[in-house]
Amino acid sequence: MRGLVVFGFHLMGETVFWLKSLYQLGFVCVFGFYFWIGELFF
Repeated sequence: MRGLVVFGFHLMGETVFWLKSLYQLGFVCVFGFYFWIGELFF
């Protein structure tokens, strides 16, 4: 039972880590895209 709880916490930590990474990656992609569009049109 205790191992299951520890595993659950570990899984939650991994999920949060991956979400943060994806969020940062998405932010960089969007920023780069806007910058590219700006260079293209202005």
